[in-house]
Amino acid sequence: MTRAPEAVDKAVDAVRRAEHKLVESAAEVATKTRRTRRKLVKKAKAGRKDLAKNAKKAKTAAQHLAGAEPRRRRRWPWLIALAAAAAGTAVVIRSKSATQSGEVFTPEPRSEDDQPETKSQENGRPQPAKPASRPKQ
Repeated sequence: MTRAPEAVDKAVDAVRRAEHKLVESAAEVATKTRRTRRKLVKKAKAGRKDLAKNAKKAKTAAQHLAGAEPRRRRRWPWLIALAAAAAGTAVVIRSKSATQSGEVFTPEPRSEDDQPETKSQENGRPQPAKPASRPKQ
């Protein structure tokens, strides 16, 4: 039962070479399958788009032959939105032009008789008596 070390080394070396070849070939297969899968995905997308276009054309053709009118898109919601936008724009422009024109409030100058009440008159404290006016001598 003695084995020759050379025979064992050769067998191990042969197994390692075979394993290395398998790993390399597996890597090549993996890259090829990735590339192939990507190509197939692109083709499937293009095919799906073509089928959708053809189905839509077939549907309209069938409706035309059956005498049914195709549905039209409603346009009135766009008109309402457009009218609302126009009204908002008009309001903004009108308010800006009103403030820029001469409508700014300017108070009139006060005369000496129209002096505002002093703070002592407003706070409720007794007021000192006004001195009698004496003619100047």
